[in-house]
Amino acid sequence: MSTFEDRIKLSRPRLPDAAPEQPDSSAEDAAPAFTNRYEVKYLVAPERLPEIHASLGKFLRRDVNGVHDGGYYVHSIYFDSPDYRFYREKIEGELVRVKPRLRLYRTSLDGPPTGIFLELKGRYDRIVHKRRVSIDRPLAERLLYQTPVHPNGWAAESPVLSEFQYLSHRFQLRPCVSVLYHRTAFFGAYWPDVRMTFDRLVLCSPATGLNAASEDFVQTIPCSQTVVELKYNDKLPRFMLNQLHSLGLQQRSFSKYATSLERCFRGLDGGRTLH
Repeated sequence: MSTFEDRIKLSRPRLPDAAPEQPDSSAEDAAPAFTNRYEVKYLVAPERLPEIHASLGKFLRRDVNGVHDGGYYVHSIYFDSPDYRFYREKIEGELVRVKPRLRLYRTSLDGPPTGIFLELKGRYDRIVHKRRVSIDRPLAERLLYQTPVHPNGWAAESPVLSEFQYLSHRFQLRPCVSVLYHRTAFFGAYWPDVRMTFDRLVLCSPATGLNAASEDFVQTIPCSQTVVELKYNDKLPRFMLNQLHSLGLQQRSFSKYATSLERCFRGLDGGRTLH
């Protein structure tokens, strides 16, 4: 009798071989924006990770753009209003919300960015909608230090830039917190729309410059926890979810942004305005 893995192989077209490793970029750099995207999150102790890899490893392909240990560093700088509107929308459970951020990719903890993006990560209930545009360093610095962003020609170059400019003026946006972590990413071997990520060493800092050094950061969550996410379009293969449930893992609602903001600014989670 054929195994489940054999049946999957027969029912899915063979994927092309992985491209050679490209250590100066992340696969996420070239990833298109998507709609009808969903995320399932878990907080996992490091000693449980080998079980997850043993259970699902044969159904995943490593992101070939990782370096050394197969991973890379993600540095996100979040924008919010003076009264932390986007943070409060998350905490209060608003169904429709958005998180503007700069996202940088690095091959080492304090290395130079290999890519810079402006992102608008929106959510409608469980559906995630992320749009982004690649930008250069001078524009990234202008977005960080010229707040709210003044109208000029660059906003017309991209709908993402145009919407960010609108949000910046409407809500008086300014950078408020940075989040830095190491990510190891995998793609579904037979389900190309499935992505699984393992984020460890999750750090945060009130420093919001592009050159913020690792010593400026503190732990967002204990190093004993890894954020594991399953990301998929429309439908997640039931098998993968069942495998995780069989390991006793429980889904968690977790926001790196909200948790980092609370970690950096005491009193925010108590509903008091920050000073």
